[in-house]
Amino acid sequence: MAPLISDKKPVLLKKTLLEVIERRLKRKELSLAKSDWHSKRRPIGCGLTIHPGTGCPLQCSYCYIYDMGFSRYAIPYSLSGLQLIAALLYNRYFYPTRWGTYLAFGSVTEPFLPNITPKTLEYLKAIAEYLDNPCQVSTKIAMSDVLVEELASIKRIRLSILVTVTSLNQYLHLEEKAPHPLERLEGIKRLRAKGFKPFIFVRPLLPGLRAEEIEEIINQAKASGAYGIVAGNLRLAPTIVKRLAERGVDITKFIDVDFKSLKKGFIDIRVDGGLTALIREKALNKGLIFLKRACCANTVSQFLQGYSDVMCPSLCFLDERSCEKTCPSQCARKAQGEPKHLDMHEVLRGVLGFDDYEVEVKDYTIYLKLKRAIEDERLAAFSLSYLLRRKVHFIKH
Repeated sequence: MAPLISDKKPVLLKKTLLEVIERRLKRKELSLAKSDWHSKRRPIGCGLTIHPGTGCPLQCSYCYIYDMGFSRYAIPYSLSGLQLIAALLYNRYFYPTRWGTYLAFGSVTEPFLPNITPKTLEYLKAIAEYLDNPCQVSTKIAMSDVLVEELASIKRIRLSILVTVTSLNQYLHLEEKAPHPLERLEGIKRLRAKGFKPFIFVRPLLPGLRAEEIEEIINQAKASGAYGIVAGNLRLAPTIVKRLAERGVDITKFIDVDFKSLKKGFIDIRVDGGLTALIREKALNKGLIFLKRACCANTVSQFLQGYSDVMCPSLCFLDERSCEKTCPSQCARKAQGEPKHLDMHEVLRGVLGFDDYEVEVKDYTIYLKLKRAIEDERLAAFSLSYLLRRKVHFIKH
């Protein structure tokens, strides 16, 4: 399906697409889509999470989904591809086109398990056909020639692929039921041969990883054809700390774990300092791209495909701790002054619902003087910031 309206007008396009989808689905199908969590979830750093299934049988010792109540069995998600599109278009945080919402597969299941793969492919095809949003898949499956061919056959797909490798030496302790890391690296060769821009995802980055192993991971990444390395966070709960210790990975020897805070919920820990610096140094020395966030890999994948104007929608480039200065996309350089990638006033009118405003753009910030009240200022600020790739500041008249 060709875009109905220019991708420079994502707000208007969202409304038009929803009208099209509502004519193609039955009332009950639309009702299920409208009540589904995909229609309500707010994007996180890597984007809006898409669930082609729930649960996972791999049972990696660092995995957090079992503490969230998900099963050790993987179940394909109930929505059809067209219903997923409807659910996303009903979501007030979501917007289509490559300037819209990043979509991330791999949050609460492994998206390329045998019984989940058909749903993942169905969702990717529907997104490519109707929405054109950038997608990212995180996987630790050894991708076969058949699977890579199926992905490559999806027309107009915008897909960033992260292949997880946390350790080569401690693999059996951490990911006993997952494919061997070297088999995953063979999958990267297949992806590279079909034009994809795969990255190695070191997530979680476990404290205590030895320099020799880091060097081996970097060498294997280079040999496989990966474009770069993404260093991810470590999400902890008391049970995760315990499971890791039982498998011989006692993270408390390397970081101070606040168990009182853990009892209140998950804690995301970024293992900074010497370990991250060492990975960065060795990756750059090998000619690989080093990144600190998954969304950056999605952006860089698009950049490597020739879209030189791309910028991270999370505005991570405004934080030196999050943005890697050697990143080829150089988002901060492009995100100054009045936005040119979208029809700015169409976006402003569409999100605000009126044109009674004055606008001034300075550096990375859009200042809006509103002449009337808006219903949800936080939602408007989030949507405008995400679409326009600028900070948004409201000045009340």
